[in-house]
This record gives sequence, structure tokens and C-alpha cells, in this order.
Amino acid sequence: MEVSVADAAQMLGVSPRRLRALVAAGRVQARRVGGQWLVQAASLPSRPYRSRPMSPEVAWAFLGDVVPEHYTPDQAYRWRTRRHRLADDPEPERLLASWVASRAERYWFGTRNNDGMLTDRRLVPSGLSDPRAGISSGALVEAYVTCDDLDAVRRTYLLRPGSPHDNVLLHVGDVLPAEPVPLLLLAADLAEHGESRELARARALIAEALA
Repeated sequence: MEVSVADAAQMLGVSPRRLRALVAAGRVQARRVGGQWLVQAASLPSRPYRSRPMSPEVAWAFLGDVVPEHYTPDQAYRWRTRRHRLADDPEPERLLASWVASRAERYWFGTRNNDGMLTDRRLVPSGLSDPRAGISSGALVEAYVTCDDLDAVRRTYLLRPGSPHDNVLLHVGDVLPAEPVPLLLLAADLAEHGESRELARARALIAEALA
């Protein structure tokens, strides 16, 4: 069954913009007919997002290890309250992925040679490419890159648009996190893979980060 972008977004509990990003990232199947996209309902993630995403600024602040210095007392209280809620949630990895979904867009690429990408200073390894994940990634490179550097990185490594079957996963946004990335960010990246092994490791990392 095919549904409109608006209907698919409602089914997932996300905005149409986020749904289009999922299509672009190869995580949801869709085809363009005339002037609109039709989404394969069967390709939608089996588990919906748990909550409406935070704004990018709030998401990045939440992922940090400490309360931002510029926060007002009210903002600091909300920051701590969310951390407590995350710690007490029965599925914290899914809640975290929902909350911080706006931090970056997720794009798959393919290349015949991704050697050197993880030491490229324009990229910050995360997810399956972070040793703290403790999960073998094979030939996969997963990393953060800024919007400003994306085109140059694509030219350097001859990256072509791909799918989850390819070997490069880039999180593209305005912010390049510090290396190594905060534990909560690593957990969110792993949780977005949606597989039981990655979800379990994300849960453990969340517990470690909030201990």
C-alpha cells in the first residue's frame, strides 16, 4: 500500500520534513508520481518515534555531558528533568532517538574506497565506527560531517548516493561534535540502526552516561 508523505508522517508521529529526510536517507521507500511522493507503507519503521523531536539547538545541548553555561535556571531544570525521565524510561534508547532526531540528517553513500575516512579531520567517527560501540562494523564508515564540508568529502572519496546496503553512513548537520562524541550521541546513533544488537548497546551506553 502506498500513502502520501503527510499520511506516512502521521503514522510515524514525525513532521513531513522529517519523513522526507528518511526517504532521502534510504530508510523509507518512496517513488515520485507527478508532483508528489508516494510512500510504501510497508517500508515504514515498525516502531514509531516515541516523542516529538527537540529543536536542533536543544538536542545538541541535551546530548552534552553538562548543563550548558548559558542556560537559565528554568532551562537547566528542564535539561535535568529530561535526563531523569530518560533514565527511568523502559526503552530509553527509542526515546532518546526520538528526542534528538533533529540533530543531523542521515545519508547513505557507496564508494569503492573509504580508506582514510575515519582519520579525515573533516569527519568525526560515531555509531558503529566508534570503538566504544563494541560492535564490528565491517567495511562500514559512520561519521559526522558538516553541511559545508559534505560536497568536498563526497568528491574526495567519490561517494555516490546509496542505501543501507552500502558502506558509508554520514550524519550531516550544522554542528561537528567533539571527538570522541558524547556517550548519549553515540547511543542515539546506534539506536537509529534499529537492530536488536545496536538497541541493546545504546541502552547500556545511556545507563553509563546517566550514572
